[in-house]
Amino acid sequence: MKRQLLALAATAIFTTLVPAQSHAQQVRASVPFEFQAGDTMMPAGEYQVERGLSGTKRLQRVQLTDSSVSAFVATDPVDTADKNVEPKLVFHCYADECFLSEIWAGPSQGRKLEMSRREKQLARANAENILAYVSLPLRDQP
Repeated sequence: MKRQLLALAATAIFTTLVPAQSHAQQVRASVPFEFQAGDTMMPAGEYQVERGLSGTKRLQRVQLTDSSVSAFVATDPVDTADKNVEPKLVFHCYADECFLSEIWAGPSQGRKLEMSRREKQLARANAENILAYVSLPLRDQP
């Protein structure tokens, strides 16, 4: 229950910010909770998100801005009819664990991460109980 309230509070706080309307390849986000990106646990903090390799969008790198932790994650494109999707990170939160689920770098530029083994376990165990979808805005890297 505490995690759900934290997730909802974070959503309320961060949806009041105005995200950048840029197609920049490097963007930042403040994540106020611990989460898993692929198979890597990531602490709360300021993150930089960018392509993992030039020439491909499939591999994305999520890195704490102090460079102490980073993860390369495999992604697939996300289709949407909404051409005004704001740059954001989307998380799935179950009980006390959150997982990075989608990266939206700009309008129609969505990337969905493959589910980790742990998230698949939690999703099966809690089929009806995803406590929250948390969406945090991205902004251009200064």
